[in-house]
Amino acid sequence: MKSLEPMLCQKGTKDLLDSDEYIFQPKLDGTRALYIEEKLINRRGRNIRQRYPEFEDLKIERDSIIDGEIIVYNEKGLPDFNLLQSREQISNKFKIKLLSQRYPATYIVFDCLEYASEDITQKPLEKRLEYLEKSITENDHLQLIYSTDNGTQLWDEIIKRGIEGVMAKKKGSIYQPGKRSQACLKIKNLKTIDCIILGYTKGEGKREETFGALIIGAYKGDKIKQLGKVGTGWTDEELKILKEKMEKLVIEKEENKTWIKPKLVCEVEYLEMTRNEELRAPSFQRLRPDKLPEECIIE
Repeated sequence: MKSLEPMLCQKGTKDLLDSDEYIFQPKLDGTRALYIEEKLINRRGRNIRQRYPEFEDLKIERDSIIDGEIIVYNEKGLPDFNLLQSREQISNKFKIKLLSQRYPATYIVFDCLEYASEDITQKPLEKRLEYLEKSITENDHLQLIYSTDNGTQLWDEIIKRGIEGVMAKKKGSIYQPGKRSQACLKIKNLKTIDCIILGYTKGEGKREETFGALIIGAYKGDKIKQLGKVGTGWTDEELKILKEKMEKLVIEKEENKTWIKPKLVCEVEYLEMTRNEELRAPSFQRLRPDKLPEECIIE
C-alpha cells in the first residue's frame, strides 16, 4: 500500500474571509482519513475502515487517493464529534454494526491527491477539486465538501449553526503531504488548543476518587511548556475514563500531583493566553486520540 500523510494546516485569521485569493470550505469536527486502495488511513497510519461497515457502499474510483474527514451528524444535522468518538475505540463486531445503524458516519471529501493512478499533488487546488468530483459518486455516506469564494457568507452560516470554523485554501496552491502549509489555513469559531496531558492534581470532595485538574502543556520549539491547569468541562463519566487512562501512564507521584508520560492529547477551549503563556478560563473539551503529542504546538 502507498504511504502518504495528509497536508496539515496553519492558523488563519478572520480578515482572510474577504480575500479573493482563497477557496473557503467548512471546517468539520471529525477524524481525518485518506482513502488509499480502498482503505481509510487515519493520521496515525492505521486503516480504520473496519469501524464503519456503512462505508461498504463508498463509490470512489479505486485508482484515486482522496483526502477527507469522517463525521457523524447529530439530530440537528450538524457534525458531532462526541457521537463519532463513541465509535472510535470499538473493536467488537456486534457493537460496531449496532453503532453504525444508530450513529451512521459520513465521509466528507475535500481534496484529491491521485487520479487514474496519476500523482496530481502538484496540480493547482482548483484542478484537484475537478478531479475530486470525477472520482466520487455521492450517496448517504459519501459527500463532497461545500466550497465557495464567499468566505464572509460562509462564516456567517458557520456562526449561525455553531460549526467549528472555516478552512481557507489558497487558489492555485499545490498539495504538500505531511507538511503544515500556509496555503491551508484554519479559521476557528472558538479559541481552542490541543494540549498534552502532563499529569493531574489530587481530587477533593466528590472528586476524591478521580482528580482535581489536569496539568497541560504544549510544545514551544523542541520543549514542552506547561500551560497551566484545566479543572472543568467534563462529565462524571469522562472523569472516570480519564483517570483510568492516566493511571496506566504514571511516572511519578508527589503529595498533591501525579505526573504521567506525555502520551494523551486533549482539546481545551480558552478565553485567551496570558503573557506568561498560561490559558485563561480553560475548559476541557475532549480527548483527541487522533492527534500525536508532537502536534500540540504553541502557535
